[in-house]
Amino acid sequence: MNTVLTRFQPKVDAIVRRYSRHLPYHVVDSEIDDLKTVAHLEFLETVKVWIPTRCPDIWPLARARIVGAMKDHIRFITRSDPSRLYDWVTDAAYILMAMQDRADFENEIETGVQLQEAMKVLSIRERKIVLSHTKDDLTFKQIGELVGVSESQISRIYKKAIDKLRKVIEGPKMATLTCPIVED
Repeated sequence: MNTVLTRFQPKVDAIVRRYSRHLPYHVVDSEIDDLKTVAHLEFLETVKVWIPTRCPDIWPLARARIVGAMKDHIRFITRSDPSRLYDWVTDAAYILMAMQDRADFENEIETGVQLQEAMKVLSIRERKIVLSHTKDDLTFKQIGELVGVSESQISRIYKKAIDKLRKVIEGPKMATLTCPIVED
């Protein structure tokens, strides 16, 4: 049994990776280990019911059963706690909007000096959170563990810090746009 599992493990892991690409990042982050376990267990169950005389190749049957088991797992965890599905959807939407806002905001920053000056308005804690998320590419959950605050609190602090930065950077632009032009 071990040799069969060892032989097919790369294929099973590949199915989990392919399936997880269609899930929101934060869902994959929290459920990837469970999905791998479900996939391996389902593969073993497939081996138990497989009849080689009927179908010499086990893989098509195993693949279909593994994908079905992973779908069932995702359905089960969302059904057991419907608020988790809502949280996943809202978190994914927030992350998408934040990424789009951040991309637009980053395009507006002209130089590193401008950003460096704007960072001075942030508290040490805000600066650490912003740098950890943008420069070190840590998730809010990871930053929360480092700072000792909840993931949602880190998200709020980050959003407020970005708003502060945006106001500082856009401040001079807005002033020049609102000043009336006086012609001689």
